[in-house]
Amino acid sequence: MSEDIVRAYTTYDSIEADLIKAQLESEGISCFLKSDNAGGVLPQLTMTTGIEVMVRAEDKSKTLQIIKERKA
Repeated sequence: MSEDIVRAYTTYDSIEADLIKAQLESEGISCFLKSDNAGGVLPQLTMTTGIEVMVRAEDKSKTLQIIKERKA
């Protein structure tokens, strides 16, 4: 099993990011959100850099399919 971590998706909406994370975890996909907001001091940084949904490389295609179905 590969433990390589890759970016599967980027959003600029923290609520969407949290919902995607919850859905992926409910489907058995381990993931985490990566963003820079200077520890909450500069939340506007998220608007420029986004929030990345990070998953294992082997889970990327399933993740993208789940996100695609979610947006349909």
